[in-house]
Amino acid sequence: MTLITADRITRAVLPNGLTVLVRSSPGSGSVAIHGYARGGGLFDGSRPGLARFAASTLMYGTARHTAHEIAEELDGRGASLSVTSGLETTAVTGRALAEDLPALLGLAAEMLTEPTFPPEEVEKVRGRLITAARVNALDTRHVAERLFRRLAYPEGHPHAQPPDGDERVMTALTPDDLRAFHAAHIHPEAVLIAVVGDVDAGRVVEHVAETLGPWAAGRGWTLPEFPTPRPGSGLRREELALPGKTQSDLVLGAPGVARTDPEYYATMIGNLLLGQLGMMGRIGQNVREQKGMAYYAFSDLRAGLLAGPWWARAGVNPANVDRAVEAIIHEVRTLQHDGPAVEELADAQTFLTGSLAVRLETNQGVAQTLADIELFGLGLDYLERYPAIVRGVGPDEILRAIQRFPADAYALAVAGPERAA
Repeated sequence: MTLITADRITRAVLPNGLTVLVRSSPGSGSVAIHGYARGGGLFDGSRPGLARFAASTLMYGTARHTAHEIAEELDGRGASLSVTSGLETTAVTGRALAEDLPALLGLAAEMLTEPTFPPEEVEKVRGRLITAARVNALDTRHVAERLFRRLAYPEGHPHAQPPDGDERVMTALTPDDLRAFHAAHIHPEAVLIAVVGDVDAGRVVEHVAETLGPWAAGRGWTLPEFPTPRPGSGLRREELALPGKTQSDLVLGAPGVARTDPEYYATMIGNLLLGQLGMMGRIGQNVREQKGMAYYAFSDLRAGLLAGPWWARAGVNPANVDRAVEAIIHEVRTLQHDGPAVEELADAQTFLTGSLAVRLETNQGVAQTLADIELFGLGLDYLERYPAIVRGVGPDEILRAIQRFPADAYALAVAGPERAA
């Protein structure tokens, strides 16, 4: 891996507040962009799915191009451009030949600054989103996650909302609702764009300034305040029976840490050992490989601008639900008691530094990494510091972090066929 140092990254903030990061990678002949607008489901309020609906419609018509014209322009250049919305951000991702960067940035700028939300295109998007939500409502994995979110987070918290939206909400939303959301939450102070490839950094900043510089500033951006998840005083468990299913899916855990939490790295490595490394860590080794109870078993830490879920998940034979839960909690308690083994921790640290190197092998990977660095305020020298950060986390820190997982007061959601009481 070629080390990406701070002095090889250009960062500029336009007068309207939009941030641009550029990394020149001569010789590739191509370019990738990855941008974030800090305007995702955080701002759905009582209408889960609003941000997703608005973002999904941005590519289907602007003040200058119809949806068909946008598709033809991209196809004619062999380029790609997509817009997706998550809980915390709306992401814009694109790739093209280096010579087509001005055209790619122009289309991206149109989608961000002047979408028209044509009624006929809104209806097409509505149909796709509602169909996806209905399919998910019959999927035990998705249903278990919805149940978990409601159990683990207080009402009014974004993580308590269904990530794919609410069908009743998406049925009722109008083009004016989407337009109002865009106007309120997609503005330059909330936007950052990373560009990586065979380009001149100074010229890229000029291109972005030409296309997005005239975009009028909004009211600034701050992370909203939400109800604070409170530690549970005991086990919260809920099961939902779905007719015709043969597998049960379970989600077990609690709110974790934010990406900027000082405990993030120790918690992330602890989770890696618990349910990610190799064949999905200790949980996968016990529940799936040794006991053969699960079709899949792992743990995951969702750390973003907010403290997302820290959960263990498994798909099992309905008769094995309780045994699988016991096996998962056994692995949690064992790690909480003993801490990581020396070789195990070394393997995790090697994996983390190596996986970053793989991610940085492509322009797209570098662009997303730079966008993440800016999103979380990690500093342009983050990639230089990262190996030392990872290798500097000791077993005692990991032990303290893993002990934050509530082995006796977790939320447990199960979805599958009806089981005997």
